[in-house]
Amino acid sequence: MTWIKKAYLYVVSLVSLIIIMIGAITLLNMGLKIMLNADEYYPYPMMAVNCQTVPAERGTDVKATECDPAYQAKQQEYEKKNQQQQRKRDIAQSLAMIIVGAPVFYYHWKLARKEA
Repeated sequence: MTWIKKAYLYVVSLVSLIIIMIGAITLLNMGLKIMLNADEYYPYPMMAVNCQTVPAERGTDVKATECDPAYQAKQQEYEKKNQQQQRKRDIAQSLAMIIVGAPVFYYHWKLARKEA
């Protein structure tokens, strides 16, 4: 077997093994976050829309902001649904990495060991 073929088999095996490891680590990370009830998966600051600036009180330089409570509740619900959808996408991506990477690794590693 030529050294080019050997190098190809080992490089593809290494890359596919790395992909499997990344998928497994991401899947494990997601599982732990779900098991430990990590409420804030992607803690983005809430957008300040539909808010109005209230004039500063006498003697202070800071202006307060008042937001519509109904809008805040709707925004929090939207963010919660978005986080759930992102978790599902991350889990699907991790599983795809493992499902595709495992046969590629197995095939190339088996060829590399057979030829060696």
